[in-house]
Amino acid sequence: MTRRSPGRRGGFTLIEILLALSVLSIILLLLLSAFTGAVRVRETLFARAREFRQIRLLLDRAGTDLMGAFATSAREESALTSQEDRLSGMPAATLTFTAFQLPGGDRGHPPAEIVKIRYFPRIGADGVTLELHREQSDLPFIENKIPPRESTVAKGLRGFRVELYDGTTWVREWPSGGGSKTALPKKVAVTLVDARGETYRREVPIPLAGQEGSVTWSGRRRLDKP
Repeated sequence: MTRRSPGRRGGFTLIEILLALSVLSIILLLLLSAFTGAVRVRETLFARAREFRQIRLLLDRAGTDLMGAFATSAREESALTSQEDRLSGMPAATLTFTAFQLPGGDRGHPPAEIVKIRYFPRIGADGVTLELHREQSDLPFIENKIPPRESTVAKGLRGFRVELYDGTTWVREWPSGGGSKTALPKKVAVTLVDARGETYRREVPIPLAGQEGSVTWSGRRRLDKP
């Protein structure tokens, strides 16, 4: 049987308290590190999800626009054009084409079934990445003063590339091969490069390619007359 010293009361010594505080500090530090790491992982996953969603929506929208692309030999201004440039060393293409489109519900603009669409990049606000813009002009074949509508459809890109398939080879400039200025490519491939350098590519067939000489109507509006 252990006897307590007559001069000592129950409790903890200063050394025991300091030791307990040291152990508690280590445990709290480990918990804080784990929590901080979990928060960083969560933020990274959310950022990746936002980037992927942005790219998916952009490829879907560009694909829908291109599926309606047409050109008519009666209107040279209906031609599809694509030019590749570089901004701050990053591939930066400009794609312009005419397309059939379902009339939208924007009350500020008249319904238009024919639109002129342009996708083009700009240097982003951070000065190191690209922003991709979409410009739409309604009723492009009549004299009007309706200003084009421009919107930012993607941010934080490292590249925007357009490739066009003429039936035999892929090219990066259009018109190509010295053919008709209003000739359409068989396919258009849109490639996006995200901030991490990963590439996303979608090939879109052009249903009206080869019909440039016969496309003269759009609903009730003739294309060969203003």
